[in-house]
Amino acid sequence: METGVGRLGATAKAWRVAVVLGLTVLFCAGSLVGQDDWWPFSPWRMFSTSQASTGSVISTGIEVQTAADPGHWVPAPLTPENTGLNRAEIEGRIPQIAADPERLGTLAHSHARLRPETPAWTALRVVRRQIVVVDRRPTGEVRTQVLAEWGAR
Repeated sequence: METGVGRLGATAKAWRVAVVLGLTVLFCAGSLVGQDDWWPFSPWRMFSTSQASTGSVISTGIEVQTAADPGHWVPAPLTPENTGLNRAEIEGRIPQIAADPERLGTLAHSHARLRPETPAWTALRVVRRQIVVVDRRPTGEVRTQVLAEWGAR
């Protein structure tokens, strides 16, 4: 009676062992010296490391002014529904935005198209907040740095 189970030959076993050993070497090397761009053979630093228990947590966002409330900066959601871009897309372009703050005008124009029922933004700025933490607890101290600012003309 035939069971239908086949046996692997020496060549089939050898290449499978070679693949497993090769992947093991890549994963170990990635874990020891790799960076995020070695994916999938690296530890993603944001998941594989932790912050110091005392220091600061950094958060980037936007603040806006409207014609209805000039001179008053209010935080605005940095979401695709609100600006057409998400936070990571802005964070990745901070050097270009800081060099040319007029780029922020495109966010205001996008917001006007996406949310015509809300007041138009007349000014916009990118801010970086450092939330001070001691022994893994926020102290209440928040340091704010304006990275770029745009105003409608």
